[in-house]
Amino acid sequence: MQYQEATLRHLSPAAFGMLGSMDMAYVRAVEENGSVVFRIFAANGQRLGEEKTADAALVVARQNDFEAFLVN
Repeated sequence: MQYQEATLRHLSPAAFGMLGSMDMAYVRAVEENGSVVFRIFAANGQRLGEEKTADAALVVARQNDFEAFLVN
């Protein structure tokens, strides 16, 4: 376990962002043209999709085998 912790401490931000990028996604509210949409992003920041509600975005992400989280 100590080896894993030491390895994680020395990862670059880009390498750290890739951890979980195929398993985790986050949903963030974005204001666009005067309205709010909820965008789905992979852990590494790649945009995956967009929905009208946070709940719909979380469901879509989870239906596509991502562990999804809502962030501010």
